[in-house]
Amino acid sequence: MRFGRRKRGKSGPGAEGQGPADAGAQDAPTVEGGEPGAEGEGEPGGLIAGTRAALRPVKKRHVVVASLGLMGFAAAGLLLFSAASFWWTSQPSFCNKCHVMEKYVDTWDASPHTGVNCESCHINPGFFAFMGGKVAGLQVVANYIRGTFEDTSFSAAVSNAACRQCHEDMLEKTFIDEEKGIAVSHFHIIENGAKCMDCHSTVAHLNTIPIGSANFPTMDKCMRCHNGQLAPTDCDLCHIKGTPEGEPPTGTSASTKSNG
Repeated sequence: MRFGRRKRGKSGPGAEGQGPADAGAQDAPTVEGGEPGAEGEGEPGGLIAGTRAALRPVKKRHVVVASLGLMGFAAAGLLLFSAASFWWTSQPSFCNKCHVMEKYVDTWDASPHTGVNCESCHINPGFFAFMGGKVAGLQVVANYIRGTFEDTSFSAAVSNAACRQCHEDMLEKTFIDEEKGIAVSHFHIIENGAKCMDCHSTVAHLNTIPIGSANFPTMDKCMRCHNGQLAPTDCDLCHIKGTPEGEPPTGTSASTKSNG
């Protein structure tokens, strides 16, 4: 009679349970990637790592959409702020914040140009001229705050291009003022290099341009061309109601007076 031999399990370090050492290895904490490590070794390090860990369950597409949305809101806010700043700094009320400008704003308000913003005249047409004028204007504000008034880099001169934005039609015909008895062909004057401000510097700011100043309109400026060589000196070419009373302007010749 044969009896089957019962198989006996392995004993020793390799027996079931793998021994105390192996059991401890199975219970040891693991870091990302499945490798065992010391406690705290795999914890997020810093704000960036923490943000990545928080966003890991979110789909990448959603993160991209959210990022683009935030950038869009920021760009829209910046654009709105810039537009509001450009508009405000173009108003006479902004210029009037400086007390030295009060008389100019007051006379502008009483002039035929009331309702026309400062930058429409004092900045040349075009985007780049507009932006350059804004930068120069900020420099003026900075100089005023610091009390530095020697900086002459900014000019408030009004160019012909600025005037012609509204008055282009003045070049197409001879202008006749029956009340003052004057007839003027602006086309020929501008074509010969004259500036609108030679005659019209007081239109927007009235008596703030003092009589006798370099910017005050006088007949001397007319005589630059009406000198008997470039243009005739006959007074009735422009003064259609007769020769103006008084002496001829300083700088004109005796022949001019006799011809007038």
